[in-house]
Amino acid sequence: TGVTSSTGATASATAPETSQKQEENEEESMGNDSCAAEEPASSGSGQRNRTSSASSSASSSSSSTEVPPFRTNPHAGVRKVHLTGNYIAEWSEICRIGRVFPQLETLVLADCPLRSLKPTDAEGNNENAEESHKYFPNLKLLNLSNAKIDSWEDIDRLSSFPALNNVRLQYWPLWSRTDSMTEHERRQLLIARLPNISILNGGDTIGAVEREDAERSFIRHYLDKPETERPPRYYELVGVHGKLDPLVNIDLRPERKVKVRFTFEDKTVERTVDVNRTVSDLKSRLERLFEVPASRMRLYYVDQDLRDLGAEEMKYPTKVLYSYNIRSGDEIIIERKVKS
Repeated sequence: TGVTSSTGATASATAPETSQKQEENEEESMGNDSCAAEEPASSGSGQRNRTSSASSSASSSSSSTEVPPFRTNPHAGVRKVHLTGNYIAEWSEICRIGRVFPQLETLVLADCPLRSLKPTDAEGNNENAEESHKYFPNLKLLNLSNAKIDSWEDIDRLSSFPALNNVRLQYWPLWSRTDSMTEHERRQLLIARLPNISILNGGDTIGAVEREDAERSFIRHYLDKPETERPPRYYELVGVHGKLDPLVNIDLRPERKVKVRFTFEDKTVERTVDVNRTVSDLKSRLERLFEVPASRMRLYYVDQDLRDLGAEEMKYPTKVLYSYNIRSGDEIIIERKVKS
C-alpha cells in the first residue's frame, strides 16, 4: 500500500491505522472520527471564550511576548493514496483519510470490502449521509472495484464529489441484479446516472453523443417502472430531453428453426431444421432418414416464392443453412450421385 506526495516520494503503509497515533494527534484538532461535520460552538460560548482570551492576552502582554505554536498538516501535499486489499468496510474510515490528506486527487480502494458510500458516526447512525464527499474536494479518480456495494443510491452519491471524473466500479454485487442486461446497457445506465464522470471503468472518454444516447436510454428504461422506483435522476433527464416514447422492439434475426419439406425420389417428409447447422450436418441427418450415404448425396434448395427460377445446389459442406435464407415452407431435394 502506498501514499504518494506531490513531490513523487512514496511512503509505505499497511492501512490507514498504521500511523494511528500520529493521525489521532492530528485529528484531535480536526474533529470526530466519523464523517459528520463538526457542530459550530454556540455564539455565546464563543464570545465568552474570545473575551476571556482577549483579557488574558491583555493582562499578560506586558510580562510575555511569547508567540503560540502554529500547527501545520505535514500531509497536505499528498495527491495519491493506494489502499488495495485493506479491510475497510465503512465510508467513515475513508473520510478520516480525506481529513488527513486534504489535497487528495487519486484514491485506490480496489478489493476493499466497502459496503456503502453512506457514512456513519461512532454509534452507527446515518444522519450525515449527504456528506459522503465532504472531505474530498479535489478527488479526481476513485477505484472501487471489487467492493461489496449493492445499492444504486451509492452510484448516485458519486455525482456529489465536485472534482471526480474517473471511476472504476467493476465486480460489485449490484451488477448481479442486472444479469439480464448486456454490458452496453449497464454502461448506459451508469453514464446517465453520473453526469460528472468522463472515464468509466478505464474505457474511452465518454463523448457527447454517447452520453445523450445513454440518457435517453435511461429515460426509456424507467418509463414503465412505478414512480416509486424512479430515481431523482430520471426527472432531471426528463427536464432535459422531455418524455420519450418507448422504442418499438423489432426482431430482425432470422428464424432459428424452420419446417422444410425433403424430397427423395417418390418420398417426401417434413422436418424441423436448425438453420445454424451446416450443409454437412444436414447431410448426416438425412443419411439416416433416406438411407443414402452423405458422400453420395446432392442437395438442392427450392425457395417457395422463386420456384420458377429453379433449384440452387447446396454445394459447400461448411456453408451455414441460414445463409440460404431458408424459411418454413421451402423444399430441399435430395439426389443420389451417379457413379462415374
